[in-house]
Amino acid sequence: MQLITITTDLGYRDPYLAMVKGLIYWQQPNCKIIDLACDVNHHAHKEGAFALKSAIPYFPENTIHLFAIKSLSSSETNSNLGIDNKRYLITKFKNQFIICPDNGLFTLIDKEFNEQVYQLYFESGVQHPFYLRDIFVDVALKIMSKLDIKEFSLPTEDYCKSYNFESFTTPSNLQGKVLYEDDFGNLITSITKKEFEKAVGNKRFSIELPSSRIEKIYDTYDDVKHGDVVCFFNSMNLLEIALNGQSATKIVISKTVFEKYNIDKIIIEIYG
Repeated sequence: MQLITITTDLGYRDPYLAMVKGLIYWQQPNCKIIDLACDVNHHAHKEGAFALKSAIPYFPENTIHLFAIKSLSSSETNSNLGIDNKRYLITKFKNQFIICPDNGLFTLIDKEFNEQVYQLYFESGVQHPFYLRDIFVDVALKIMSKLDIKEFSLPTEDYCKSYNFESFTTPSNLQGKVLYEDDFGNLITSITKKEFEKAVGNKRFSIELPSSRIEKIYDTYDDVKHGDVVCFFNSMNLLEIALNGQSATKIVISKTVFEKYNIDKIIIEIYG
């Protein structure tokens, strides 16, 4: 069975996703469409990239991933970053197809990305505000029909390359960044277990947050009481900050503080 995933900021309130799925099922009724992450914050393409990157290892070969989140910045900023929201790309990564706007997705998924990238053909004289339906669905159908990528695209080396923040150490601390806030309000950071063990080892440490101080790494949420802060390495071996049974974003870091001061940097102070 052909699997197709959708990652988008369209959400579930409007009929747009149903239009996309209906169009695919109408022509390929035996395929399976999976909502990978369809309620991503508007234009948060890096958030969507994290979701897709996390899920790819769990899908079989030849899965088709439709990534429909554009980067919304000023035209000057997009130009400086090499982002072209009117240009659409396709690649095969880990033997799975990824179709997306030219927004830096490939190197956000893998900083060492070096697969062949293709620019999609479509009617350039026609505006496609609903590109997920009008362009991506057609491409997915062509792939399912076993059409070679080169039949509907052109190889390109000129595409946007964007990179995630990488954790780093100083003589006194390890610094990372909040990469993703899940639907429970848990904060997933860029700090890996390997980085933490190398920098901290058996030394004492602390993580200072506006309303909490963390000095211990736990194994799971259930190691603390309901309502207590817990910090542990999740299934992706990334440092996660949570509040057992509640939202870490709303209580550990209040939403107003988070929005006003953009507190997304995580600093682990190391002692001794």
